[in-house]
Formats: sequence, C-alpha cells, structure tokens
Amino acid sequence: MVDINELWKKRYNQFTTEIRRYLKYMFNDHLLIALIFFTGGAAFYYNRWLEDLPDHIPYVFIISVVLAMFLTNGTVQTLLKEPDLVFLLPIEKKLDTYFQKAYTLSSVFQSYVLLILFAIIAPLYLKLSEEHTLTHLGVIFVIVLLSKMWNLLMTWNIHFLYGSISKYSDILIRLFLNFVLCYFLFESVSVYLLFAVIAIKIGLLAYFYKARSKRGLKWDLLIDLESKRMMTFYRLANLFTDVPKLQERIKRRRWLNWITTFSKYSQKNTFGYLYLRTFLRTSDYLGIYIRLTIIGGLALYFLQMEYGNLAIGLLFLYLTGYQLMTLWRHHHLKIWLDLYPLPLSIRTASFLKLMTSILMIQTFIFSIFILVSGQWLFALLLIVVGVVFIYFFVNHYIKTRLLKML
Repeated sequence: MVDINELWKKRYNQFTTEIRRYLKYMFNDHLLIALIFFTGGAAFYYNRWLEDLPDHIPYVFIISVVLAMFLTNGTVQTLLKEPDLVFLLPIEKKLDTYFQKAYTLSSVFQSYVLLILFAIIAPLYLKLSEEHTLTHLGVIFVIVLLSKMWNLLMTWNIHFLYGSISKYSDILIRLFLNFVLCYFLFESVSVYLLFAVIAIKIGLLAYFYKARSKRGLKWDLLIDLESKRMMTFYRLANLFTDVPKLQERIKRRRWLNWITTFSKYSQKNTFGYLYLRTFLRTSDYLGIYIRLTIIGGLALYFLQMEYGNLAIGLLFLYLTGYQLMTLWRHHHLKIWLDLYPLPLSIRTASFLKLMTSILMIQTFIFSIFILVSGQWLFALLLIVVGVVFIYFFVNHYIKTRLLKML
C-alpha cells in the first residue's frame, strides 16, 4: 500500500536535492556579482526615471498587461515522473492529498515571485498619484494573489478536460479576465465592476470543477509539463556543468531554411552550419532569443531614459548571449562530433561568429525601437556601444567560458 504523505515527502526531497545540486555550481561563479551589479544599476536608473515620469506612457495599462501575463502563466508543479503513469495510475483517486500538497507548493513559490513583481511596481504606482497609498497597494496585492490562486486552480481543472477544450481559448479567456481585473484595481473603478469580474471568475471555477469531477487525470499531459519545467532548469544549469538528463525539443521549421543559405558550403563552415541549424530548430534557443528581443525592444521604446536605454540595451545583449552559451554544449554528449577532421579552433571560431551575428542583429533591432521612439541620437549610440560591447563580450568573456566548458 502506497503511503501518499510519504510519497510526497520523498518526491519533494528528491526535487530539492536535485535543484540544490546544480544551484551550487550556478551561484558559485561570478554570476552572482554580475546580478548584483545589474540589479543595482537597474534600480539606480529606475529611481532616476521615476523622478521625471513621461506623460505619454499608459502606465496602468502596461502594469495590467504584465500582471495579467504573470497570472495567466504557470501550472501546478506535480513532481510527477514517467513511471508514475504505470505505478500511480491505479490509485489515482487516492492521490488528492498528494496534489493538494503540490498545489500548496506551487502557490507558495508563485507568491514569492508575485511579491518581487509588486516590489518593482510599487514605486511607480505610488508615484502616479498622491491618492495611492501602501494600504491600497496591499489590498490590491491580496486580490491579485488570490487571482493567482484562481488561475492555478483553473489550469488544474482544465487538465482534466484537455482535448475537449482548446488550450488557447482557455489562455485567452483567463488572460482577458486577469487584465480586466488588474486594470480595474489600479484604476480604482467602481467596486461593482470589480465584484462583477470576481463573480465571473468564481462562476467559471465552479463550472469547470463540476465538469471535471467525472474525468480522469491526463497523466501524459502532467508528466510532459513537469518534464518541460525541469528541462528549462537543466538547460540553464548546463551553462556551468554537465547535465546528463538534459533533453532538447527539435522542430524542423522549414520557413527558416532560407537563413542557412548565408552559410557557404565549405569544410571550414561545418560547425557554423551545425550551430546555426541547432539554433533555428531548437525551441529553447530560438524562443529565448525572440522573447528577450521583444521584451528588450518594448522596454527601450517605452522607457525613454536616454543613457539609461544604453544600459538596458547592453543588459539584454548580455542576457541573450549568456543564455545562448548553452548552445556550445548542445552536442557535447554526441561523440560523432569528434570524428570531424577539423581542429577545435575552427569549431570555436564558428560558434563565436554565430554569437556575434546573433547579437549584432539584436542590437540593430533594439536601435530601431529607440529610433521609432524619437531618440535617433541614442539609437546610433546603442549601435556603436553595442558593437564594442559585443566584440569584447564574445571574444573575451564567452571565449573564456567556452574553454572552461571543454
């Protein structure tokens, strides 16, 4: 007979042990110093920006969008594994206690993240109007926190109905309701409108709870979600040490094949072509690049902080390059790479060339965002400063890191 409480305790201990195992490598480097430096710099420029807020920016709208995206994103962390599909399936109805503990764990973690997010938003919110107080902000935080709990419960109920309900329709509905709730809260609209949104949320939760009561768990879905979550962490940890459990998801993406035509057919371009193909077809690398480019571009467009924009641009270049360094180790466990009749110097040069090209493209995209915002001088400055930064960052920092990864 399986002891459910003991099962959860064992899984939780295994999870924390696995996380700590890699965290000691991740934060034992100079990364912590870099994070402190960038956090301090960001806080400094954020404080300067708050002293003279531009009037043309829809602050409440942006805050509501950011919070709505955070509230909508995320699922219950179940800590399930592939063998559970065989061994735990027969006792599915007895696992209520297990999943309640999983929900509590996810709620606590999400609460910490939300608290950090509110710590960033608070100075801006209080600056917008003298009528805004910490008490008011505290009430908003509690309501938003409860909304996050609602989202976790909704995603959990939807898991039972996966297939009969579109994943995207669920996300869009919750995203809209979360946005409306946050917007109403920060705009201090009528209490009746707030109650109307809250009533709709409660009604949806009750409906889906009843709808899933006679359905079984989608074990394949839950295990796949847990696997994706751990792969994200493993990919980051792979920057610092070997991660044997790391697996990547590949998509062909024929519509990007034209990009590979820029890599000329020759023996010396073997690794360049390989890394370019890997970057385009591996969801994690291309996804991170696109997300950081969009977020950085929007930040540069809305946060017109003059020289502060240069710091923001360099920060996102650093984050992109730092995240994409794992591409170097993507084929690390494949011995056929060692069969290539090419020296290590060519492989290193090919990778550094790709990283330079990727970051250069991102720099020009960032400069376009600044140019559209009307700051043509700082757009040109970002290109100049970005090129210099990329040269030293790629040819010194990344190159040194690559040699340590061998």
